[in-house]
Amino acid sequence: MKYRLKFLVCLIITSFSYCQNLNPNSTGAFTFNPQYPLNRPSIRVFYHIPQGDISIMPILFSFHGSGRNGDDYRDLWIDMANQHGFMIFAPEFSSSNYPGLGDNYLMGNVFEDGDNPAQSEFNDPSEWTFSTIDPLFESIKFNVSGTQTFYNAWGHSGGAQFLHRFALFVPNSKLGVGVCSNAGWYTVPQSGVDYPYGISLPFGPADQNLFDFLQSPANGLNINLDQFFSKQLIIHLGTNDTDSNSSGLRHNSDVDNQQGLNRYVRGQYFFSTSQALAGDSDTVFNWERRDVPGASHQSQVMANDALQFILSSPLSSQASSALSALRFYPNPVVSDYVRFSYSSQRPMPVTVYDALGAVVLKSIIENQILDVSSLSAGIYSIKIEVGTLSKIKKIIKL
Repeated sequence: MKYRLKFLVCLIITSFSYCQNLNPNSTGAFTFNPQYPLNRPSIRVFYHIPQGDISIMPILFSFHGSGRNGDDYRDLWIDMANQHGFMIFAPEFSSSNYPGLGDNYLMGNVFEDGDNPAQSEFNDPSEWTFSTIDPLFESIKFNVSGTQTFYNAWGHSGGAQFLHRFALFVPNSKLGVGVCSNAGWYTVPQSGVDYPYGISLPFGPADQNLFDFLQSPANGLNINLDQFFSKQLIIHLGTNDTDSNSSGLRHNSDVDNQQGLNRYVRGQYFFSTSQALAGDSDTVFNWERRDVPGASHQSQVMANDALQFILSSPLSSQASSALSALRFYPNPVVSDYVRFSYSSQRPMPVTVYDALGAVVLKSIIENQILDVSSLSAGIYSIKIEVGTLSKIKKIIKL
């Protein structure tokens, strides 16, 4: 009776094509078949599980690039997984099941033609490639009788493209920390630039952006810019990944003029533009930029450096609430002091940047007052931190 019940449960839930046995100290692959309401083809998933209690062992997804080589992206992490005790799963979006690298994988099949989005070609979320990740996580949890509440993720090159757009389009996912290493180009949350490079759309009202479209009554998706900025993303860049002639690196007048000519400067642009937009919208900005000195387009080097973030703690909801409630005044014009109103009892480190992004002041908020009398007149950005979270505010110093 117990066997029959377990068999029926395996058929009912969104699960593997069969009851794959995932055991400690094992390496292999299985086929994940997304079930209703998802309408996506099967995915081959390569995995490695070290020795230990798999019911509580952390989970890492590793997203491949244009090579669609899930086995290699699993193998990059095996030694680190054994040493630090986490499971690694590398889904492979094959060219046979997910034809069209850009539309079907890198841009998640949100539009039939992501480079030329049309309102009539907007796909239901059940057809998004992005929509397969959380069900895969839940299937793994079911199989290992897991209690994990989140997973971390890493993507290199095309995998980093997939991962940052996944965070944009699926803001309520179970993603903890997402490390985006050496992406070739980005969807920048920037109005005035058409999707997929920005969030303006070539159809509908002139002032409608991607988030407006997703939240329209016809689509009804609760996806907004604040949610995107609150995800714990690491924009992870090799300082020597500067070859503008690198194989597979997209070039056209749109992306070149907006983001630059190589992966390193494009990552810088994506982060700095997003950080400025977060400051303008008075929202929590939970991203971090990490440069890896001397690294080029080297997946193993980047994975090794990404480990520090994979092992870090996920978002603190208490810290996020404290930052969301934080206010400052006068706003935005100040003279000698910035005064803050907040509920957190934790110390709040503050970093002040000038208009060029250079650090001009570092301090700790004391008595809810920050002394900026030493700064020259101009425009500055203030970064306030609570734990691993941060919020950006802009001020005009008289």
